[in-house]
Amino acid sequence: MAKSAANVGGNRRGIGRWNVAARIIAAIPANYLVTSLAAACLARLLAHGLSVNPAEASVTATLLSFAIFATIALFAFGLRSVTRLWLWLTVTAAICGGILWLSLSMGERL
Repeated sequence: MAKSAANVGGNRRGIGRWNVAARIIAAIPANYLVTSLAAACLARLLAHGLSVNPAEASVTATLLSFAIFATIALFAFGLRSVTRLWLWLTVTAAICGGILWLSLSMGERL
């Protein structure tokens, strides 16, 4: 009987259910969180840092958020390690959240 490619050498290397579930959770709800934080930071940067009209800054950040969301979704299924994926998402969310918190505490509303 021939061995499957996943079982060669007695080492099972298939993709498990938990791996796929972790990637789906990372690709949709966690991605939404990171994208919304990044869009808010970008809108505040454009409005207050570069003196763009606040309405235009919000629209620009919202339009760029679609590209950010798609890129992170592809990234979630392209990385080999789920641990690295979640570490990257957590660090990115913490950095964007910290920047947004500082920006909101130091400045006025958008």
